[in-house]
Amino acid sequence: MVVLACGMSLALSPPARAESADTEPDTSYAAGLPDLETVGLSLDQAQRLAAANSPSSRAAVAALRSARGARMKEAGAFDPVLTAAEQKVSTDTPVSSPFAGSKLRSRSRSGGLAWLSPLGTSVNLTLSQLRSETNAPFATLSPERDARARIDFVQPLWHGFGPAAARGELRALDREVESARAALAAATLDLSADVENAYWDLYAAEHRLGVERLLRQRAAVFLRDQVLRGRAGVVGPGAVAIARTFLAQQETALLDARIAAAGASDHLAQVMGARPQGEALYRCLDEPAPAAAVEPLSSVLARAFAANPSLRAARADSGAAQARARRAAWNAWPTLEAFGGYGASGLAGVGRQVVLGTDTIGTVYDTGFDQAWTQVGHRDFPDWNFGVRLRLPIGWRADRGERERVMGSYDRAREALRARQLALESEVRAAHREADIASRELDAAGTLVQSAEEQARIARLEYQAGRGTAYDLVNLEGDLAAARQRETEVKVRIAHATTELRRLTLAAPGGTKR
Repeated sequence: MVVLACGMSLALSPPARAESADTEPDTSYAAGLPDLETVGLSLDQAQRLAAANSPSSRAAVAALRSARGARMKEAGAFDPVLTAAEQKVSTDTPVSSPFAGSKLRSRSRSGGLAWLSPLGTSVNLTLSQLRSETNAPFATLSPERDARARIDFVQPLWHGFGPAAARGELRALDREVESARAALAAATLDLSADVENAYWDLYAAEHRLGVERLLRQRAAVFLRDQVLRGRAGVVGPGAVAIARTFLAQQETALLDARIAAAGASDHLAQVMGARPQGEALYRCLDEPAPAAAVEPLSSVLARAFAANPSLRAARADSGAAQARARRAAWNAWPTLEAFGGYGASGLAGVGRQVVLGTDTIGTVYDTGFDQAWTQVGHRDFPDWNFGVRLRLPIGWRADRGERERVMGSYDRAREALRARQLALESEVRAAHREADIASRELDAAGTLVQSAEEQARIARLEYQAGRGTAYDLVNLEGDLAAARQRETEVKVRIAHATTELRRLTLAAPGGTKR
């Protein structure tokens, strides 16, 4: 009725437009519009370009690198630490006593090993030797050589005891690395799905553009025939107006289709992170694959729950929160530590005699550091200590508050995991339903196109024979265009559903392009 009304309005338009009404239209396929430069692109090429240039995949790789670095940093706290030092000291001191020395020259060397065990035990082994020389008149050893070895430990009994407390953060970071790895897999699948969906959207837009060009060409040919018939007096002005209105509608639809195709090309370039040079647009080289058999829903759901990378990432995040919750539960106790150590010392040097009045003390000898270390090894001069210390904050709020904070984070992570499971099931069911129904709908759409083509062919023959009206022919041409567009949409929907199932289940076989 809209077309007929437009035709009547044009038929009643002022005579000033009669000249333009007799103008024959451009019946070429391009409709006088310049074709934009295009670059042919296969789906494999699009996937490779996206993998190399997409910001989302690069961001996921960077996130995994960051998670590995955080894990490495935390694990470094449990690496043994070697220490070594050497020092020379020269001291000149004014003295007021004849028994004191004014000069001291020393050289020390020390080394050690520190280690934090998985149980939280802190162990520190130190070895040191000192050579000192003084001008004190009553020093019996100058130079003096001292050696010392000692091992100390601190063992938490409550706060910080056990692997859950000592390595809880490391365990959490292990799960975060696992989560980042799964997130990278999810980002890769998401990128692949986004590229494929954008590719088939471009395919649909190009197909629509081709249909609109053909319909516009047919509308132009139809208008030309009507103009010629009008000049011969076979049809009236109303028929010519209907044909001209139909052409105007098709030209508008053609321009809309050109804009949509350019927009689909730009969207594909945005997803891939790579654009063609200049003002060129991408053009699809592949066709959607035929609809494949759809697996049972139970099998698809089982595979999705077992392999979906985003679900694995959520599980890993929940595991990280659980490790931190266990650590906070242990560390909520007061600090009770056992500590102690054992060591030995040795003494050597250059002995000298010192005269005190009529007495002479000391002997003359020269022993090196080997003698001092022998004394240390035989534990001739041992020393040890052992104790227990308690630290109990009044109010006891800081550690208990941290436990409540971490437990809240753990509860939130568990609910996020459950929400992801529910969302995954809904997404799988929707994609499976779409793939199942669209496969059957494609057969109906193909039948619809064949019927519409046959109706349009008969209508053109009847119109040429004078048994049909221009109004009927225009409506049937519009029905044919809608049927073809519907068939393309169904093909793209099948491709989208197949891509979505592969993204959600990770192991969906095959692809959607040939």
